[in-house]
Amino acid sequence: MIKPSLADLRAFVTVGELQSFAAAAKALHLSPPALSRRISHLEELLGVRLFDRTTRSVALTVLGQRFLGEVRGLVEDLDRSVFSLRDAAELEAGDVTIGCVFSAVHHFLPPVIRAFRAQHPRVLVRIIEEGADEVLASVKHGEADFAVNYIGMQDPEVEFTPLLKEPYVLAVPAGHPLAKRRSVRWQELAEYPHARVSHASRNRLLIDQALAELPPLPRPIIEVRHVSTLIGLVESGLGLAVVPKLTLPQRPASVVGVKLEQPEISRTLAIVRRSGRGLSPAAAAFAKLLTDAGRGKRKTIRRD
Repeated sequence: MIKPSLADLRAFVTVGELQSFAAAAKALHLSPPALSRRISHLEELLGVRLFDRTTRSVALTVLGQRFLGEVRGLVEDLDRSVFSLRDAAELEAGDVTIGCVFSAVHHFLPPVIRAFRAQHPRVLVRIIEEGADEVLASVKHGEADFAVNYIGMQDPEVEFTPLLKEPYVLAVPAGHPLAKRRSVRWQELAEYPHARVSHASRNRLLIDQALAELPPLPRPIIEVRHVSTLIGLVESGLGLAVVPKLTLPQRPASVVGVKLEQPEISRTLAIVRRSGRGLSPAAAAFAKLLTDAGRGKRKTIRRD
């Protein structure tokens, strides 16, 4: 006995639900003649008429209605099984691409990657490490599944889900007189040589906006593009620098962070993803670990 193919059954269910050959053909990415042939083939195999057709309408016959009730669940169950298998395969040997601003890569992602690798050792993790604008673009253009960034909150093309609020601190050598202070006022920086990031960094824009009402600080001795370079300059004893707190080296370290106040400035690190787009199983698993890590980092920041 020749049995109906899955393609024929799916064609029948789609036409039966939509009550339209044109709409069903579009949904199945078939031409109307090809869809009509599938239905005719199924009716021929079963030896019954499933639809009453006219030039203007299509309706299920009594037997067609009965058959639709029996077949619809089978097709849906099979589709769910296929999707479930595909999801499982992605978590076994898929890949995930994460965008991340330079200043958060080294001290935020490694423990998350380590935890993710322990759970899904065969999934390839790709990291796009760029400046804030480039990382946001990687999400909007579909290059990254999602990103860790501090810009995009007002962008309608992305969803901005906060992970943690991170203060800016003064990075000083461990042996510097300010290293023993609990806090430093911004205006006190005028007394010391300092380095800063250039206008190419969104960190600079954020800081400049927050300090707009204060007298300008003296001209820096060095200007660089990336926060990680600032840390190296401070470590070398060339000057002090303002950096996001999580970019500081782990303790014990030759560079420490001192709280800045009057005013206190912070940035919000968030998971940024395209609006209205779901994540793959691998990306969703990584995002969950990031969220958990953000919760732990928030506790660390409050404790310090």
